[in-house]
Amino acid sequence: MKVIGITGGVGSGKSLIAEIMKEHYHAYLINTDQIAHALMEKGKVCYNLIVNYFGEGILNSSGDINRIALGSIVYQTPEKLLILNSFTHPYVMAHVKKLIEEKREEDENLICVETALPLQAGLKDFCDAIWYVFAPEDIRRDRLKQSRNYDEQKIDQIFKNQISDSEYRNNSTQVIINDCSREKILEQIEVLLEK
Repeated sequence: MKVIGITGGVGSGKSLIAEIMKEHYHAYLINTDQIAHALMEKGKVCYNLIVNYFGEGILNSSGDINRIALGSIVYQTPEKLLILNSFTHPYVMAHVKKLIEEKREEDENLICVETALPLQAGLKDFCDAIWYVFAPEDIRRDRLKQSRNYDEQKIDQIFKNQISDSEYRNNSTQVIINDCSREKILEQIEVLLEK
């Protein structure tokens, strides 16, 4: 069984790479953002930690965590983002490792773990390869405006809090350049899988 970490900044195209891996190579996908969101639901392990620290102002009318309100706090204050990550990452990574073990027992051939934070996720501890998905900043900005309707100010706040290109490269084993067609990306993936 091979485990591949897929990492990169917001708007780089991590999900596209994961989708291609599932579609063409039947990879089992693990998305750390989705796991974190599930763990933040009311009654789940991270909910009380987050609400106790950030206050009830981050809750919507039904008592669920409003991720937009929480995001506006943590992306304006890097220290608060670190605190939020300290609440969620240990549980997220425990869940990821559990899923990998379950899939290993089921004889899964290929698993891809998608995460924006390779160091915090500890990808080097359990991945056979770590692919950094790189896209130029202008392309990432355009994608975020189109797909998520973000404005320049929000994009600036998010980019300011993300790790640098060099950090991603230093913590990855290979780089996928995502400024081209899907076919060209597939060609890059084929080369990486042959290694």
